Amino acid sequence: YGGYARLMTAIRQQRAIDPNAILVDGGDFAMGSLFQTAYPTDALELRMMGAMGYDATTFGNHEYDYRADGLASMLNAALDSGEALPQIVEANYKPPVAGEEGYNEDSQAVWDAFERYGVKDYAVIERGGVNFAVFGILGVDSDSCSPMSGMILQDPIETAKQVVARIEAEVAEPRVVIALSHSGLWPDPEKSEDELLAASVDGIDVIISGHTHSTLEEPLVVNDTYIVSCGEYSKNLGVLTLTMEGEELSFSNYELIPVDSSVAEAE
Repeated sequence: YGGYARLMTAIRQQRAIDPNAILVDGGDFAMGSLFQTAYPTDALELRMMGAMGYDATTFGNHEYDYRADGLASMLNAALDSGEALPQIVEANYKPPVAGEEGYNEDSQAVWDAFERYGVKDYAVIERGGVNFAVFGILGVDSDSCSPMSGMILQDPIETAKQVVARIEAEVAEPRVVIALSHSGLWPDPEKSEDELLAASVDGIDVIISGHTHSTLEEPLVVNDTYIVSCGEYSKNLGVLTLTMEGEELSFSNYELIPVDSSVAEAE
């Protein structure tokens, strides 16, 4: 199962069905394989996502495995490649600023890399006459899984409220608001961070749920927000189809497309 070459075939098949679809990732695009040893020097994963046509991604806890200086180095290596790259959105997990506790030269290196790359709270992807406003959130458990990140966690729910308010003020209709949330889903609903995010923040249309790598066969619907997650290790390509009539969104289809040996490898 898995593999970028197979995943690329599945992506191309979906693009043939709907050329206006957007392609996003919920974080942990770098984790646990030999490819990650080249993460800070060659940015293989981010460059591969650019080659595959990803529109946007966010950071998961594994993007901090090489600490703050490794993250900055990776972003600069990606840019130095001169290749196509996805947009990166991250609203609530950032380095301390000058004068703040914990600030050091690595913090500044990350700020410089963020500015150079264009990392922002949210990005707008216009496709088919619709403005997709995509923002990134990292959760409490993800923060605890990256204790050497050098970042400061701002409250995910409060930050999301602020970002959604900005989107509603700054982004024209027709508009779809998407959270790339590296927070996760848990059996206990009182601890299930993405369910709590949806319940607490009005105005999010879709949450792409990362971190726990949950496999949802059907979307969870909380406070009119669709929460989706397609599992781990590129075992599936998740496809969510929504229909917009005027400014009203309605659910049309959701499926997990297996990425296994039955899928040909793209050249």
